[in-house]
Amino acid sequence: MADRARNNVRRMRETRMMTAKRLSVESGVSQSTISKVERGGAALTEDVASKLARALSTTPEVLMGGAGDVESTVFFRSMSAATKSARVALRARSDMVDAIVAELDAILDFPSFNVPTIGAEAVDEISEIGIERAANELREAWGLGDGPITNLVASAEAHGVVVCMFPFGVETLDALSRMGSTSRPVAMVNTELGNAFRWRFDVAHELGHMMLHRGIPGIDAVPSDVRKVIESQGHRFAGALLLPEGPFRDSLIGLSLEDFKMAKSTWGVSIQAMVRRAYDIGLLDESQYTSRQVAISRKRWRKSEPYDGERMPEAPTLLRTCVSLAVREGLLDVKALMARCGVPVDVFEDIIGVPRGFVSSGGFWAASKVEVRPKGDLRLV
Repeated sequence: MADRARNNVRRMRETRMMTAKRLSVESGVSQSTISKVERGGAALTEDVASKLARALSTTPEVLMGGAGDVESTVFFRSMSAATKSARVALRARSDMVDAIVAELDAILDFPSFNVPTIGAEAVDEISEIGIERAANELREAWGLGDGPITNLVASAEAHGVVVCMFPFGVETLDALSRMGSTSRPVAMVNTELGNAFRWRFDVAHELGHMMLHRGIPGIDAVPSDVRKVIESQGHRFAGALLLPEGPFRDSLIGLSLEDFKMAKSTWGVSIQAMVRRAYDIGLLDESQYTSRQVAISRKRWRKSEPYDGERMPEAPTLLRTCVSLAVREGLLDVKALMARCGVPVDVFEDIIGVPRGFVSSGGFWAASKVEVRPKGDLRLV
């Protein structure tokens, strides 16, 4: 328990983006005591836990719980623009997601994880042709056909990918993904940025990391130029997955921005992403691509495009369904789950996908269409 508490004090501090010095000032606990607790050199007493919990907006039970550290590669979008504290905070939150998933995975049968891997052992082994093939392979594995994907989040969850969407509290990170301790992947998307079109593309990008980069060792330690290649490959995969070459090509009436605007609602992809995809597959040459980028800037479409507000976001439901089922079946108590996983209530609500205040109100845990069942029991829908 001491080891778990040590890990979770640090994790909670990182999640709140607080330095040890700031936590010391706000809690009244000396910085040396905080340091000793986080390193495992001192036990977390009830008095210290109570003071730290108040400063960290959580409970002593949460600080005393929490899973141990899990080694897992994390892929960050917009990593070059993100501060170290933002990356550390979101990695800590992904640890919390992983802890929740591990608890639920022990009592429930999740949908089977079905994301193929291309088996690459190095980034430079991944070609553009290989990325196109990988996107087609995922469509085939998931039975998506070759047309527009109606709901990518629902498809991902139905094949065992855990998706979380909530405001990250930072504007320099779009999304992240990781393989968890149960080898079940997690994708987290920042809803503080963008809109339904952008979030959908973010999910496709993270699926690209899961498929293209899962088998590459030591990817956390690669230099920044290689990270840029990795991100570029994720973008190429997302475009190929959401806009398969033949059907996308055939659907376009022309190649003007107005033609891409007309196709936006059909494919569920932004105009900017479609222009890039058209360039990637040779529909636009360098000069044509540049001219359209200039026109997009002139129209002020960089941050806001036509129809951005007309598509409903694809909301994740898998974790909410799992918690709902486990509560209904008497398999877990939500507050006990949060304490065991070391997750404060506001973060838990974000991760599960329910409104703030839902847990304290004792709200009804509505189910969804995602199929989950208790282990060893009959299938429940």
